[in-house]
Amino acid sequence: MNKSNFSFLLIVSMVILIKGCISKNQNSDVNRPDSLNNSQISLPEKVAFRIKRYETALFEIDKANLETNLKRLVPEFSVFLGSGDFTPDDINQISAFISSDINQDAYQEVKKQYPDLNSLTAGLNKAFENFARETGTKVLHQTYTYVSGFDFQYPVKYADSVIIIALDMFLGKDYEMYKKMGIPIYLSSRFTAEHIIPTCMKEMAYPFIPEQTGPYTLLDAMIEEGKLLYFAQKLLPGTNEHIIAGFNQNQHKWCIDNESNLWQFIIENELLYGTDSKSRSMFMVDGPFTSSFSQDSPARTGAWLGMQIVKSYMKKNNIPLTSLLANGSSREILEKSGYKPRKK
Repeated sequence: MNKSNFSFLLIVSMVILIKGCISKNQNSDVNRPDSLNNSQISLPEKVAFRIKRYETALFEIDKANLETNLKRLVPEFSVFLGSGDFTPDDINQISAFISSDINQDAYQEVKKQYPDLNSLTAGLNKAFENFARETGTKVLHQTYTYVSGFDFQYPVKYADSVIIIALDMFLGKDYEMYKKMGIPIYLSSRFTAEHIIPTCMKEMAYPFIPEQTGPYTLLDAMIEEGKLLYFAQKLLPGTNEHIIAGFNQNQHKWCIDNESNLWQFIIENELLYGTDSKSRSMFMVDGPFTSSFSQDSPARTGAWLGMQIVKSYMKKNNIPLTSLLANGSSREILEKSGYKPRKK
């Protein structure tokens, strides 16, 4: 399958989603912490949390009466189907999407690997309890799964307390279609079940982080990503740091062993407060490894360093998690962290 065909499938899947599913880089006012606090709702002590499986409803639908049956799904799945006011083109695109052999194969693999969502439900429910405790925001998170048409850029979407998880992007690093699509191993290695909840938690942190204004330095990028990783670790205390960071165990060990070397390289080359894209690309952009270092290194080492700075900052400063996230001064966080990289 060529790239243009996969792009078409991706476009079709995005047509199904309502515009309210905001990407993580689009921090609208509705997603600011004040808005989240204003949207707090009073919940009973025990709320029956469940994940709604849109992929099952969509792919098991009677296509002979597609429009009629889609309208029946609207009350439960309006986040995907909107008001149900479909045009003929909408119906044709949805029909093509669910009839696609590639999407059908993905759905069958989702059913095989995720026959039930008991483990995911329990893990998310615990994380939401931690979220409420850490943020003071008691929100009923509506959570859905779906087959996205391989939306590898945004496997999880979060907006307005709604989480949408593309299960076709968590079928294991060896899933054949990832290889056929040419997705590199450094990406597909994170397409596993154990990465679902950490990815959700990182997405949930974004609305608490103020939008950056003015020059954007390497340190700004490191601290912003470090906040996301720290947030996820706080909400998922039993999850290994290498999973949170998106590394394998060897890559994580490399970072620990070379923490001092990474930091020294940044300082000696005066990159920390630079605003050029080259330094951010070296330390923040995904890839097979960090350039200027061993091929045993992972990419995004700047994000991991940022996490270490944030951890040091939180140890030395008794402040709530939300105050950390809201602090827009990366320089202040670094200065008050007393960060000293570990030497091996």
